[in-house]
Amino acid sequence: MNCINSIEISKNFGSVQALKNINISFSKGNITGLIGRNGAGKTTLLNIISS
Repeated sequence: MNCINSIEISKNFGSVQALKNINISFSKGNITGLIGRNGAGKTTLLNIISS
């Protein structure tokens, strides 16, 4: 069972596209990690999901 579903998340900062059509699901009872390079949009994605 999915606790959170986020579909086609996109975010621009002016002319810079930080996220493009991101789909992500979090399941209840699971621990999920989000990894990537600096500036890849990890914090931006989590801020959007948490708002």
